[in-house]
Amino acid sequence: MSKTVVLGADSIVAFANDWATDPTSKHHLMGRLSKEIDLLWVESSGMRTPSARSGRDLRRIGAKVRRILGGGGLRLERPGLSVLSPPALPFPTNALARAINARLYGRAVRRALRASGHSTPPLLWVYTPTVARYLDHIPHSGLVYHCVDRWWAFDDYDPAEMRACHEILCRRADHVFASALELEADCLAFTNAVSYVPHGVDWAHFRTAVEADLPRPADLPTDGHPIVGFIGLIDHWLDLPLLQALARRIAPAHLVMVGQTRVDVSALAAEPNVHMLGRKSFADLPAYCRAFDVALVPFLVNDLTRAVNPIKLREYLSAGLPVVSTPLPEILPFADRPGTTIHEDHDQFIEAVRLELRAGRAIGQRRALSDAMREESWEGRLAAMLSVLKATQSPEAA
Repeated sequence: MSKTVVLGADSIVAFANDWATDPTSKHHLMGRLSKEIDLLWVESSGMRTPSARSGRDLRRIGAKVRRILGGGGLRLERPGLSVLSPPALPFPTNALARAINARLYGRAVRRALRASGHSTPPLLWVYTPTVARYLDHIPHSGLVYHCVDRWWAFDDYDPAEMRACHEILCRRADHVFASALELEADCLAFTNAVSYVPHGVDWAHFRTAVEADLPRPADLPTDGHPIVGFIGLIDHWLDLPLLQALARRIAPAHLVMVGQTRVDVSALAAEPNVHMLGRKSFADLPAYCRAFDVALVPFLVNDLTRAVNPIKLREYLSAGLPVVSTPLPEILPFADRPGTTIHEDHDQFIEAVRLELRAGRAIGQRRALSDAMREESWEGRLAAMLSVLKATQSPEAA
């Protein structure tokens, strides 16, 4: 039985990426929301045409096919949260494929809702813009659009289609949440029903880096030299020349990169003090943070990243780590807070890292950095969103 009602609905259908992947803001918020109201997580049909030459694309398609064949694409992840993998054609810019997908998604969602005992239309909570093309075929009592990226700025998405879908969602949504001020401005071009809600953090999870006696991961260097660390997807938005210059100038200290790699990092990996450790489970990240001395947000600043609100900043600080970052707009408000240093110039960025390494942080100082992040939790962000939605309800529905 549902525990609450949101915008008049007793269930939510959330359209997002794959559930079984590294947790993002979507996973954190929707996972917590599913404790308040029954939630169906629908995995996206894809926002770009897959490449037959991409092993990652082929593996993702294979995994999706296996999920569809194993149980009709619907599975119970835990009480209150089901995951649906509808059959779909991965061609987001093809009109015929979109029309077929709209019917496939509509039918799959209706079946899943009936299977979970819901006969009334759900509230749709949309992350993936391409769902805009399916709205007329999916029953719903309301629509929330949670804009967390400037989708048209990604190299591998069709910018015209992403802009069109973004506009449709903004215009049709009962309310829009934006995770960055630049995204809020993007959305305000089409609707006034927009709220800026920055990302949060699983504070309790990362707090263990300064409280628990976590075992040191076995793949970290053991020669006693300091460690500068990065955790996250290693993609084209990272400033790789900056990282290579940093590695050379902090030696014999180490640069540890934790995360899946999607770009050529051969030049960086060739530096003797650079360690490319690959993807790690979310459960293990505090142990890596505990071993780091300084953490990095080394993003290029461009049209894509100006609209990014890096969750890793709050995760690092919650783990008690001082952070050196490039000047992303969503990080600039942290410039006056302890533990965060921001520089655009490569030399100044590198010198800031070296200063942190020389100064060091005692455990008490690291706990203080973590304490300052306690109020940035995902629970707090979700409560703020639900409060906004409650205020938007009609008096009859409230």
